[in-house]
Amino acid sequence: MKTRTAFVMLLSLLLGYTPLSAQNNSANDDIKAKISLAVDALEEAFKLEKSKKQNLEEIFSEFYQDQQKLKNNIQRPVSGLAQGLSSQDFQSVRKKNEALIAERDNKLKKELTEDQYKKWKGDIEPSLHKRKK
Repeated sequence: MKTRTAFVMLLSLLLGYTPLSAQNNSANDDIKAKISLAVDALEEAFKLEKSKKQNLEEIFSEFYQDQQKLKNNIQRPVSGLAQGLSSQDFQSVRKKNEALIAERDNKLKKELTEDQYKKWKGDIEPSLHKRKK
């Protein structure tokens, strides 16, 4: 009887862990895709040196990982009927996201020339957001 109980507990633990692990893998794949999309767009536009490309990958990696952490920390209401965020209001989440964007942009300004940065903000970055349709 003890082995059966242990087996059932082990099985439920493994089955409970699988969706969490799949969700983390999915988030990591999404982050990698976003990094690749942004860096590839910059590479195509500016024909970057290898070291500059690596620096940009690091900037975008940190940015998208921090954004994912922010998304993961949003608390959903206990009941499915309630609307909104329970422990964080929309404005605080928006301000945190804006701070992440500002930090990323400051790092990009150091890596890109002024003309490249203007092209990033005016053309490339908006084109990355259009893909969500």
